[in-house]
Amino acid sequence: GPLTALGNATLGLEFLRQLRSEGVGAGVLVISERSAINDRVAGLDAGADDYLVKPFAFAELVARCRALLRRSRELQLEPVRLGNLLLRPDTLELSVRGSPMTISRREGQLLVALLRRQGRVCTRAYLESSLYDASAEVSPNALETSISRLRSLLAGADASVELRTVRGVGYALAEKAAA
Repeated sequence: GPLTALGNATLGLEFLRQLRSEGVGAGVLVISERSAINDRVAGLDAGADDYLVKPFAFAELVARCRALLRRSRELQLEPVRLGNLLLRPDTLELSVRGSPMTISRREGQLLVALLRRQGRVCTRAYLESSLYDASAEVSPNALETSISRLRSLLAGADASVELRTVRGVGYALAEKAAA
């Protein structure tokens, strides 16, 4: 949802770092009066996709927003690879070792969310927001059911990835260590 402006630049950058660490992938445009190179670099390093210094022309703001949306759409369509797994997020076409596999829409969406944060822990809240509409009634074990099905699918396909449970936190998808 829309975020309110934070008056303190340090708080704003810390908030941005926290968003990125939680896997929020939405395009972020920082608008600031701070124009020094080190301020712009700090904003971009904290996770901003673009940085616009005040004052600015409205047409430039609109153009930068269009560019962010374009880049975001392009990134969402790019195939995502981990180990011998390849997934096309737009069509949920999955292949393991080059062989196509059938995957349900729900498990495909779960796999997309995990692959976008591969190697990092995905919280339950992040995964549930990737799978379910905020207004949907979701049973308490719905996520676990989808995780179980995805684990079975990956194991049955001899995928070189593992879906680990991080007790009390969430789940992580990573490439299996070489034996």
